[in-house]
Amino acid sequence: MRIIHKAYVKLILLLITSFFAVNSAMAFDSVKNVRSTTHTKDAYSNKTIIGMSWDAHSVTTTTIYYCYVFNTSSDYTITSSFGSSIKTTTNQSVLSDDFSSSNGAYYFHIAAMKEVGWDEEFSATVTKGPYYIDTKAPTNVSISGPETTNSRVVTLSLYADGATQMYISNSGYGISGSWESYATSKQWTLTDEYETKTVYVLFKDAAGNATDGSSSNARTNIIYTSNSAPQIRNLTAQASGNQISAPNIYFDLYDQEGGVILMTVSSANLIATTPDDITITGVSVSGSSTTYTISSITPAENKGLTLTVGSSSSTVTSSVLTITVEDSLGLTSSSTITYKNTEDLLAKLAKFVITPKSDGVQIQWQTTSEIDTAGFIIKRSEAKDGIYTTITDNLIQANGNSMSGESYEYQDYQIDIGKSYFYQLVEIDFDNNERVCNISSEVKRSGDSNNEPPNYDANGDGDVNVGDVIYLLRELTKSQESE
Repeated sequence: MRIIHKAYVKLILLLITSFFAVNSAMAFDSVKNVRSTTHTKDAYSNKTIIGMSWDAHSVTTTTIYYCYVFNTSSDYTITSSFGSSIKTTTNQSVLSDDFSSSNGAYYFHIAAMKEVGWDEEFSATVTKGPYYIDTKAPTNVSISGPETTNSRVVTLSLYADGATQMYISNSGYGISGSWESYATSKQWTLTDEYETKTVYVLFKDAAGNATDGSSSNARTNIIYTSNSAPQIRNLTAQASGNQISAPNIYFDLYDQEGGVILMTVSSANLIATTPDDITITGVSVSGSSTTYTISSITPAENKGLTLTVGSSSSTVTSSVLTITVEDSLGLTSSSTITYKNTEDLLAKLAKFVITPKSDGVQIQWQTTSEIDTAGFIIKRSEAKDGIYTTITDNLIQANGNSMSGESYEYQDYQIDIGKSYFYQLVEIDFDNNERVCNISSEVKRSGDSNNEPPNYDANGDGDVNVGDVIYLLRELTKSQESE
């Protein structure tokens, strides 16, 4: 009997060991091939219910339960079948709740479970996702273009929050067009009749949600006309390049159809002054636009205009001026000119001559115009690049103006024979600022010798010595005898 009893004990122990071995292996066997039947991982969808499925568990000796949950957490572990969020099934597919009221990213978590007595044993949790649910169409939609155009091809500006595609049409919302990638700018061709056009747009997001055109900003009106925009031609200042100094701007205004033209002058550092042939409707204010009404432009005629401008500050030396013209239909064009308000030299020199005389050096200069010039002084140095000191006792008063210049002369008697001298002409303005009158390479000045020393070789023998003094005394004696 004891032998039989021992055999039974061994058999029972073997069965218990086998049972726990099978169930122990099952406890670590995760759910296989978990997948969504309705959504794509990392992609947007407007389907609000997520479907999931998986393969049947390999263990068939006991009932396998599948505990699962849908939530917004990417990291979740199932350790119990209890709780309001955990659901249990013996099937191999489930559906989520309807998430239409709460769009966002959702994850699916699942674990296999078996009962061991009063206990539950779980496999590792498998997580899939995110699955993005989006049921809201793009918002803040808008489309705009030029108010008026004479070209069938126009540039549209577009916008919509969350959009990935757009549908533009000349016929209506979603009519006679196609979906294309979303862009904030689009070259668009209008239909060919001259009239007011309406361009429509729909927007769609990555989930497939589309706008319905209910927003007033989902369409824009454009006047398509045969008219051409007015033009600014031959825009120049009084001179060219870096020599521009006068405040007059010259240009021709042209409009194929003619009529009333609005002209806007804008600059950050200029004050516009009204010419006689322009009627002002705005006010000239530094740093802002000034608008003029030009009421009688003849069709296809170049109307020559002059605009007078001035610096808004004495520190302004360079200006950028933009002129914009607009016809009665709203067609516009603009031109810009950059120029200097003043030069370094306000007095324009036509001549600067240094002539050696028997009793000194004669300095002569001539101006063609003088702007804010109080007068001149002469400076002298014994070296070209040396220190120049003033030799005039008083200011040589200026007699010219902005329209015409004057001739001037000064005699330097304080010289030593045998020395070389260099001279500078210095302009003084009414604010007591000094400007050295450098000679421009663009101006020819006859007898210009400001870079050469006075010639004291009176007898022409190639040397400056006492012989030159004797020669000058003889010439002076002859002159007195002739008198």
